[in-house]
Amino acid sequence: MIRHIVAFQLASEDPATRQRHSAEMRSRLEALVDVDPGLIALEVHEDLGAVATHWPLVLVSEFETSEALGRYLVHPRHRAVVDWMNDGIVSDRVVVDYEVR
Repeated sequence: MIRHIVAFQLASEDPATRQRHSAEMRSRLEALVDVDPGLIALEVHEDLGAVATHWPLVLVSEFETSEALGRYLVHPRHRAVVDWMNDGIVSDRVVVDYEVR
């Protein structure tokens, strides 16, 4: 099984805009749960906000195989969400993919 983790930094400094973007990202990402039969689980979580240097949002998903992850990454619905995020919503992201044994 492959775990795919993505932490997102939001572009806006305005708290209300950040909250709105965070909620919309969660909705759009969670809607991708059915894009590939090899996608086992997909969760989006917001940071508690207790530490200013923490990133505000994280996606944690699990795939049966690395091939399933690859199909997810190029799926048109996933690409549409990424394009939307890259249009001024997300300023940076970090990704970790690893095998769960």
